[in-house]
Amino acid sequence: MRKALALFDFDGTLIPFDSIVRFCLFARAKGLCTPARLRKGAWAAVCYKLRLTTALRSKTAALSFLAGHSKQEISALSKAFYDEILAPALRPKAKEALIRHRKNGDTILFITASPSFYLEPFKEAWGVTEIIGTRADVDPSGIFTGLIGGENCRGLEKPLRLAEYLAATGDRLDYDRSWAYGDSESDMPMLELCANRVAVNPGLRLRRKLRHLEGVTIARWTD
Repeated sequence: MRKALALFDFDGTLIPFDSIVRFCLFARAKGLCTPARLRKGAWAAVCYKLRLTTALRSKTAALSFLAGHSKQEISALSKAFYDEILAPALRPKAKEALIRHRKNGDTILFITASPSFYLEPFKEAWGVTEIIGTRADVDPSGIFTGLIGGENCRGLEKPLRLAEYLAATGDRLDYDRSWAYGDSESDMPMLELCANRVAVNPGLRLRRKLRHLEGVTIARWTD
């Protein structure tokens, strides 16, 4: 069945900051991340910024503190993180877009490099159908291993993960009626999937990439 999809990047698009950094700081404040683990994650982030390591390795280091914690513990932490940090940070225009697509009956999907587990509260709160993000590995007994399951959901991985989702649901993307929202050059593979493309506060690189495409809206979303 063909469906109108609304595809949203998360960090930099719906919120103005890097959510994984805030999540690690939040976990430290709640006592689930030790200072040593936090320093390890911070150093990995610095190395990534300096292009000394990959995004996947940096993210693995940042989330290594999850090892040994149960899904129940992390679910409770994620809900608190949503209530205290993520929900208040949603951009006003982002809220309007989510509400509009929900009223239109569109299937709302987050397709993001952010870890999917801490974005789960958006399903109930905002009617998001699925969170397609970077997966944290959980063993069969429901305990986090501290590793990443699969690839970082960024760039070309986004359409691949969407294809995986559509194959599982049996749905098909209605190109003409679907929308995609992103803020960076790495969102291009996702933006190209839909006829209606919204570049949120785009930088120069993304604007250049979008010049050859039709159906592009440049949106200035303030915080």
